[in-house]
Amino acid sequence: MKMHHYIMSWDTGVAKNAKFLNNVIKQVIRYTYTAIRHKSRNKVARESGGICDLQECSVSWLGTHAFYTVLSKRPDVYDASTSLKSLQFELSLHRNKPLRHRFRQVVKEGLKGISALHF
Repeated sequence: MKMHHYIMSWDTGVAKNAKFLNNVIKQVIRYTYTAIRHKSRNKVARESGGICDLQECSVSWLGTHAFYTVLSKRPDVYDASTSLKSLQFELSLHRNKPLRHRFRQVVKEGLKGISALHF
């Protein structure tokens, strides 16, 4: 939602900047994975015996799904762009089928909360 507001305030046109938008989304997801991994390996986590067995493909799929879900709430803005189609294509790839099954319950619970969002 915050990203949507930034995009609207820039007034640059989503359809014209779809490639840029897709790259930003991928970088945000990659940064999130790196930040989680870094925090799970810091001194406090090690001393506490913390373990974080997180795979990059899991974070990537969940992040892609989250962006797709939120951005698809505004079809008037994102349907004309290839950004939404690109995210949908990424989620539909065969290699993601096990992740779709694995995170089905997480997504189901998350979608309950997002239905109340209006932006």
